[in-house]
Amino acid sequence: MKIGVIGTGNMGRALGLRWAQAGHRVFFGSRDLGKAKAAAVSTNDSTLFGDYDAAAAFGEVVLYTVRDILPSQLLRQPQVLAGRIVIDCNNSAIFGLDIPDPDLRPGVHFAVPIPSLAERLAADVPTARVVKAFNTMAATVIALDRETLTPHRVSVFLCSDDVEAKAVVSGLAEELGFVGVDSGRLERAQLVEAVGDFIRFQIIEMGRGPFATIGLHPLPPR
Repeated sequence: MKIGVIGTGNMGRALGLRWAQAGHRVFFGSRDLGKAKAAAVSTNDSTLFGDYDAAAAFGEVVLYTVRDILPSQLLRQPQVLAGRIVIDCNNSAIFGLDIPDPDLRPGVHFAVPIPSLAERLAADVPTARVVKAFNTMAATVIALDRETLTPHRVSVFLCSDDVEAKAVVSGLAEELGFVGVDSGRLERAQLVEAVGDFIRFQIIEMGRGPFATIGLHPLPPR
């Protein structure tokens, strides 16, 4: 399968690398061609790199990792996503380790984006087949090999209004050693994104509490 990766941050690199290792053709797209090239070189000879638009045009499946910027603002030709499966793996930038808050404590209230980030993306490119997935785990977990992951049965929650697209993404998750969990229509992404934020909240408190003394600092899911 041809997979375009829009964004070369932790999630884009981790998922792109694993899918390339699984035999898929992967195209890394970035605004920084140096980063895109570095990601491609770290995989295999069949992996390609270029800008965001080239990645979007390449993929039958497109992993969208650029947070808080919609395709209509990012791509010169967002209509290229029409009919393509677009995976949204993003969480809100309002909450988490991206913006450290020394006053953050258990019981803090944080707002869940409504509509969800995935619903906003779908509204921005209504002809795309949007699937929410991979937002509840860290890139360091994704980077683990299949043999390590499979026994733990780590869930990937999948939300989409397109049943076939959701099945394709579930298959891509299971190839890597995860368990795809059908979590309903795209509107359920509001709940799944809240789960992602709660996990990041736990990670923050682990880093401040007794776990910090033993050097346990997991990366936040993004």
